[in-house]
Amino acid sequence: MLLKKLAGKNYLIALLILLVLTTVLVISAFAITAFFPESLGQEPYSYEAESICDFEPWSIQQNGLYVLFPDGGTIITLQQTDYIRSVLLVGDGTFRMKGENLDSDSTGGLFMVIDNNLFDEMRGDNIFTPVEEQRRLNNYSEIAEKQKGIPAIWEDIMPLTFHAEEGVIYYYFISQDGEPLLPPETKVVTENLAATFSLYIILTLIVILLITIFSPDYRYSRYWIHLRKTSPGFLSLFLIPIMLLIYYASEIMPVLYGWPDNYAAFGYAAAILTAILLHRFKLIDYLDFGLRRDKIGNGYFTAVFIGFLIIMSIRGLPEGVDLDGGHALSGLPLIFLLLALPREMIWRGYIQTFLSRLLGPNVGLLITIILAAAVHFALIMTTEEWMIFYPYTYLEVAVLVPGIAAILGYLYLRTENILSCALLHSLILFLPGLIID
Repeated sequence: MLLKKLAGKNYLIALLILLVLTTVLVISAFAITAFFPESLGQEPYSYEAESICDFEPWSIQQNGLYVLFPDGGTIITLQQTDYIRSVLLVGDGTFRMKGENLDSDSTGGLFMVIDNNLFDEMRGDNIFTPVEEQRRLNNYSEIAEKQKGIPAIWEDIMPLTFHAEEGVIYYYFISQDGEPLLPPETKVVTENLAATFSLYIILTLIVILLITIFSPDYRYSRYWIHLRKTSPGFLSLFLIPIMLLIYYASEIMPVLYGWPDNYAAFGYAAAILTAILLHRFKLIDYLDFGLRRDKIGNGYFTAVFIGFLIIMSIRGLPEGVDLDGGHALSGLPLIFLLLALPREMIWRGYIQTFLSRLLGPNVGLLITIILAAAVHFALIMTTEEWMIFYPYTYLEVAVLVPGIAAILGYLYLRTENILSCALLHSLILFLPGLIID
């Protein structure tokens, strides 16, 4: 509304205002990444037993962490860079965290991510002797495979990890069987966390502004205006929480039972068919799921451009493309048909549309964004409750998931074409699997 007041009917002025706002945000994003290089995050590490050695009696004391291995133990290096390393210390000893002793009969070691300089300082003159017995090597390799490592957020889209580079960055204890004892303890610098939140909010705003730039003269169609004047019935609104529950069950069942992700499509189909049947029996009205002939050609260029922009902003320019790794090209149609399209039909085609009919497009979009964040938070609480103790989880819940919901919902408002939203959704899921960093 403010933009319209400033620009009147002069779309050139409106476009200039949008370009200036976008430029300011782009400069702000570059400034944040310049001062806080880790604010974008990075791909998760792959953890595997790179070296396995026995060590002499050793004690570690850092920032509330105290570990004593009076008879020595075994160290498994799982990952190492020029700055940090991830190690697993296994053995009998004394384990203390923030002044509280852990049960030594049930605690069997420590997973720790630490900067190299501090590790060398703590190691001192302790001698590491390579383990050669194959049975022990196999056993420790199995323990290594159980480790969570630094948590990855947004795993179903573009997995990201965040960490500092000084001190004991992250740790948790393990059981005698090698299972992680969670939640972990992590070193999070408040300034870095704030920079990351700010950066991803800015990136979301940039994308929304770009969608607006592609359609500065957009006006709601007569169809949409008509829908706003026809408030949905009680059953239409009651179906919204039902569809949310079906969607939640569709997402959670594959995780709990180890099914392929595509199995969620059966749940999506159940939600969509329920709405279609109710419409067929005239219990709900104006059901088109955003699939209308007069709008079916809208928004594809915008969707492709925005999809590539989002991926490049988060992952950076790729070193190459791996057509055989991660996803084959044939996977894109499957992602579109089994995941992206039914999700968009549920979220944008039904939930956002009917909320917009009741409350108006802007409020309907806002509530849809909030619902998306709430459902995602419920999924985390059900599958990995310990993640709520990891600060960057709230970046996923409060910024990343609502941000994508806002982008998809806004694209739907501007195009009134659910297929363009499904295309953007597909690209966001598909492209990261092809990128070689």
